[in-house]
Amino acid sequence: MVTMEDCIRSISVNGMLDSTPKYSVTAAAKISGLSVHTLRYYDDIGLFPFLQRTQGKKRFFSDADIQWIQLIECLRNTGMPIPEVKHYVELCLKGNETLNERLKIIKNQEEIMKDQIREMRKHLKLLQFKKNYYEQQLFDLEH
Repeated sequence: MVTMEDCIRSISVNGMLDSTPKYSVTAAAKISGLSVHTLRYYDDIGLFPFLQRTQGKKRFFSDADIQWIQLIECLRNTGMPIPEVKHYVELCLKGNETLNERLKIIKNQEEIMKDQIREMRKHLKLLQFKKNYYEQQLFDLEH
């Protein structure tokens, strides 16, 4: 199994994320922009493999966990379903033997994101056209 340090290297530009638990689930929710419920659910299904708990079983997040949350949310926001995110996390835990498969997943999500951006640009162009049209109509009515 891969260590937290291995995962930190894969999510941090300089590999220098603190893995000391210091954020409650409420604080982590505020930092990440996700709900407490979502963070608990993600943990319950195994998306936070290195999350530490207190004696009383309370979750505590580190800076590295916060980065991990951002990676998971990035995958979710590009349309990756939760079971596929879970599979990706499981691959990460297996280490370098799954690099090719993980690269393939990331490249696929990149293509999905590029398609979404192209679609959004088309929508933006139409909205800008309509905005300009209405502004011109209003200008013409006023003059």
